[in-house]
Amino acid sequence: MTASKTISIALLTIAAMCHAGDKTCPVPSPAQDSKFHPGQVWQYKARPGEEKSTLTILKVESLPKGVIVVHVRVEGIRLRNCADGPEPDKFEHMPFVRDALEHSVTKILKENGEVPDFKAGYQEWRNACGGVYTISVAEAIKVAETTFQQNLGCSSAAR
Repeated sequence: MTASKTISIALLTIAAMCHAGDKTCPVPSPAQDSKFHPGQVWQYKARPGEEKSTLTILKVESLPKGVIVVHVRVEGIRLRNCADGPEPDKFEHMPFVRDALEHSVTKILKENGEVPDFKAGYQEWRNACGGVYTISVAEAIKVAETTFQQNLGCSSAAR
């Protein structure tokens, strides 16, 4: 299994939050936001060693109960690989509740950048009835790294 596929599975596992007994996924609808819009590139409170990491706003949506979801791409990270394999340096799609993103971003770097293709990751998220991160971007990356390492069979001493 490739590192990117492992990460994708790990994120879906972490994010899956369908309600027990509820077989349908909430259908998001397009939304406008006063602060976040597709194409923006932001600095955020990154993990140590990843200070140059940025995130790009991909899409803004609303869930039926009024939860605003901001989909982002995160670049400039490093997921450590205990198996001496590739170390992924980006997430092509991560969904966050607006408040979590609001508390993570620090400075806008670009207002109207190009929106990278994220359809595959977004569709995986929808097909899995994926949830939305309510923690900071840095915390979400740490959780994903831990899951990535567990999927590789890393021992806790290797982390």
